[in-house]
Amino acid sequence: MRFIKVISASIIVLLLLTLGSCAQAPKEKSAPVTRYTDLPLSGGDVAIGLHDDEYGFHIVNRVEFTHPQDYQPKHVAHSYQTLQTDVQKTIYDKVLDGCYCFSDEKVEGDTTYKMRPVILDGTDCSPKEAEAAIIAAFDDHPEIFWMDYLFDIDYDTASNTTELVLHSEYTADQVVKMMHKIDDALAAFYREMPKELSAYEREVYVYKYIIDHCVYDENILDDTEYEDSHPSLFNLYGVMVDHVAVCEGYAYSFDYLCSELGIDTVCISGTAILEEDGAEMTDTLHLWNAVELDGEWYMADVTWDDPDDEEEIRGAYVYLNITDQVMALDHTTDKTYAQITDDEYGLLECYINNYLPPACTATDYCYYLREGIRMSSPDVDALCDGIVRAAEKRSAALMINAGSDTTAQALCDSLFDGDQPYYQAMDQANTVLADAPLDTDADAVYYSYDDRGLIVFEMPYR
Repeated sequence: MRFIKVISASIIVLLLLTLGSCAQAPKEKSAPVTRYTDLPLSGGDVAIGLHDDEYGFHIVNRVEFTHPQDYQPKHVAHSYQTLQTDVQKTIYDKVLDGCYCFSDEKVEGDTTYKMRPVILDGTDCSPKEAEAAIIAAFDDHPEIFWMDYLFDIDYDTASNTTELVLHSEYTADQVVKMMHKIDDALAAFYREMPKELSAYEREVYVYKYIIDHCVYDENILDDTEYEDSHPSLFNLYGVMVDHVAVCEGYAYSFDYLCSELGIDTVCISGTAILEEDGAEMTDTLHLWNAVELDGEWYMADVTWDDPDDEEEIRGAYVYLNITDQVMALDHTTDKTYAQITDDEYGLLECYINNYLPPACTATDYCYYLREGIRMSSPDVDALCDGIVRAAEKRSAALMINAGSDTTAQALCDSLFDGDQPYYQAMDQANTVLADAPLDTDADAVYYSYDDRGLIVFEMPYR
C-alpha cells in the first residue's frame, strides 16, 4: 500500500487565475468568469479523447468504459455518504471535476503532474478534512486510475480561500492511451464471462480472473522507491492491462469489476500479518475488500489468495467471503477518518478508508464452506464424492471442513492412518472419473488451518 505524503499547509498569496506555467490569460467573454474552477467541463460522457481549455489545461473527456450487457452496474458512493461537512462534500465534487484537467507542470521534487486545483471559499478546511474528501472520491471511483493520493494544500488569507492541488501519475496523453487499453481489456473480459450467472458466481468469476491473470510484484517489498516508477501497480490498469499489481491494484480492480456486475463492493484498508522464514512481520500496510451478497456483508482478500510460490496450492480461496472474525486472525482494519482524533491523524503513515461495512458475520457464501465438503471423521465414500466433484469442475483444490468434534490437523492425520483413507478415496474416485485423471501415486500436498477448521488438498492431476 502506498504512503501518502500530504504537503504541509502553508499560508501564501495565490493568484487564482494562475497555476505556474500551465495557466494562461483568459479570452474575452460576454459573461466573465472569476476563476477557472467555476468553468464546467466538456459535458457528459463522450468518446475517449482530450482537448485544451482556455486556461491551458488538457481536458480528458469523461468516459464510461465498456459495460456488461447483461447486468446493471451498482456503484454506491459509500465513502461520500460518510463525509460529515458540506465543505468535504464540495471538495469531493470538485475533485471529480478537477481530476479530468491536466497540467504539463510536474510537482516540484516529485514524478507526478499537477491537475487543476480545487479552490474553496474560506481557510477553515484542515488537511484531515481535505484528505478524507479526496480519498473518498478515489475510493468511490477506482476508474480514476491516474490520480495520486498526494495533494498540496495552501491557504490564502488575503482572499480568504483554500487551494488543493491534485496530482496525476500520468500526462493527459498517457491517460487517453491507457483508457483505450483498459476499455479493450474490459470488453474482452465481459465477452469471455459466462452468461446468466448469479451474483455469487459473478463474484467468484471476478476473483478467479484477477488471480489467474495478474501477478503480485514482490519488488515493492524490497525497494521503497520502486513504486515511484511503477504507478500502475496500484490501479485498474496494472491488473487489466499489465497484469502486474500489488494489493491496491487487486482490491480496486475487484471493487470496480464487481460493481460493474451489480455487486456492492468496497475497499478496506488496514494492516496484515506476514510470516517470513518463520518470523512474524506485523503492521504490513494492506488493502482488501468487503462484498454484499443477498443483504449480508463478507470479507474478501484477492491478494492473499493469489499464490506467490509455485509450490503453494492454487484455487483454495480461503479469504473469499469470510467473516470479519476470521479475517481478524491476520488482518486489522483501520479506523475511518471520522473515528480518529486529530492527534492520531498526525501519526498516520498512509491514507485510510472512509467506509466500513456492517458486521460481516454471515457464512452462506463463504467459498470454502460452500464449495468444500464437511467431514468430521475419515469417510472414504464422502471423501471420494468430494474428489469427484472437484475433478469434474477441474478445481485445483479440494477443501474439507472439519466438524466441531475434531481439529483440522487431527482429521488430516487420521486420513493417513491405518488403511490411509485419503489414498483409498483417490483410487475410488479415479475409477469413477473418465480417463482416470488423478495421479493416485503422487504424494499428498495439503495445508491445515486449525483456526478455521479447514484442510486444503491440492488435486493431483496427471
